[in-house]
Amino acid sequence: MTAEPKPKSARKKRGRTPREVLVDYVVEIDGWDWGYSLSLNTLWREADPYNEFRHLKVTGRMLWPKGLKTDQVEVSLLPSFDMSEEHRKDFKPIALGGLEAYPDRIDGHVGIPADALSPILQKLIAGRFKFALMRGSKFRYRSARLVSLRLEMKLTEDDMPDDPASGIQPVQSGASPRFGDPALAAALFAAVQKIPAHERFRPVANLRQRDKLTLLQIISRSDR
Repeated sequence: MTAEPKPKSARKKRGRTPREVLVDYVVEIDGWDWGYSLSLNTLWREADPYNEFRHLKVTGRMLWPKGLKTDQVEVSLLPSFDMSEEHRKDFKPIALGGLEAYPDRIDGHVGIPADALSPILQKLIAGRFKFALMRGSKFRYRSARLVSLRLEMKLTEDDMPDDPASGIQPVQSGASPRFGDPALAAALFAAVQKIPAHERFRPVANLRQRDKLTLLQIISRSDR
């Protein structure tokens, strides 16, 4: 008498972990503050005998995303020597910083290389930086993880969300900060369109001689 075969147990197939959806956070800068402190390190196990803090705080209004409880934003940029090129080669970071949502404001903390602090301060003092653009995860339990930060003087069409009701005004075509003359901007656009698509992202030095001369002539006209 033969034994009946045992039914195979159904194994649950493990699906792939869904890729995290990143969203853009667009902040219009309306102020900034910088503080410095230096003190003795009272923790005897620490290698550094000093505690030094150089925090740059940028304040502004959240333009995007809409629908948050508040649009008031404070982002602290935290300079660190550990993020310099010679120290960060072995790092495997999962975030630059994060956002925390409170009833009256959104707090952000982002690490930056120490040598980036001076040029950022100079731009803020001159009133050049107008927008902070961050990318990260959606808010979950009032927290969001940030993976990128940009400080810009103007918004472009690429920075716009796909929502016409956002109220964000990008730089219009033909009014580029470099090509202020619409005719020059149109000439540059037309010249780029004639370059084969697979070559448009090459350095100018690697383009065909004909395309290189056309672009350089237009750029030289814009610098006059």
